[in-house]
Amino acid sequence: MGQRLFELGERGVIRRLRETIPGLDVIGDDSAVLTSIACPVVTTDSFFEGTHFHRWWAPPQVLGRRLLEATLSDIAAMGAGTGWVFAAVTLDPEMELDWLLSFYRGLAQRDDVVLAGGETVRGPRFGVTLTAIGEGSDPETILRRSSLMPGDILWAGGLVGRALDAPRLLSEAGGMMGDPLTPMKNKLDGEFTDQLRAFLCPRAQLKLSWRLREAGVRCAIDISDGLLSEARHLCDESAVNIILELDDSIFFSSVRGRLLEASAAGEDFILLFGAPSGLDFSGSGCLRVGRAEAGRGGLKVLLRGMEVEVDSIGYDHMEVD
Repeated sequence: MGQRLFELGERGVIRRLRETIPGLDVIGDDSAVLTSIACPVVTTDSFFEGTHFHRWWAPPQVLGRRLLEATLSDIAAMGAGTGWVFAAVTLDPEMELDWLLSFYRGLAQRDDVVLAGGETVRGPRFGVTLTAIGEGSDPETILRRSSLMPGDILWAGGLVGRALDAPRLLSEAGGMMGDPLTPMKNKLDGEFTDQLRAFLCPRAQLKLSWRLREAGVRCAIDISDGLLSEARHLCDESAVNIILELDDSIFFSSVRGRLLEASAAGEDFILLFGAPSGLDFSGSGCLRVGRAEAGRGGLKVLLRGMEVEVDSIGYDHMEVD
């Protein structure tokens, strides 16, 4: 069994983090000093073991990178560039040091992001709050939820549905380990293995979001609570009607029998954006998923060309089972 955190104490843990994790060797003051930012874009996400993830799902470095990319996806949704991340972690003193160091390596894995500091506190279960600060450059061209216009085409930045039943599939697999990630206990069909790899290894679409701004796109949101939920947000914020056009081509093959459920599953961490009809983003791996029309914020869903009623539109953090 490896060294436990309580054996080092808080100062010892921080010292080991500074010695081991690239970039953290420069911290040491009460606050971080950042270089000049023309248009700061700031977001915060919290993740707790047992609610948002389990340690047995995947190697700690994979989990750290996953949470980093989930947070940066909010920066991408604004069309901003990467910059700095701060990690406030709640630690169980019984946690093994090697696991924590590997988790931090995941948080520090991107070359275009500086892990600039944070906080460590004791708590009953492991959790991390990540605050990311990006560079928005010109505030007039920032991507916003309120900028969808009638006639715009709605695009998704890739396939949808990676989170559907992911916790159950991970349990059946006994977690995913190795490189590439492979089920530890029970073999899964290839399409489910591909889904879980995508679920565990999202990539914030920062380069795509910058291309959108350069092309004149002004409206985007990241799909974290489900395609249906995010489309509803765009309806509300832009005061337009949206027609979602769902068919098998925009979903992972493993979920194609359950398109509505997959549309509400969340945690795709890809962009949903509206673009003028003359722009085509299929060459960038994006998929057309609908269109906007004049209206008062209504959402219509077409499933393989047929209009359907939708009972649940996505994840709600305050929903009670």
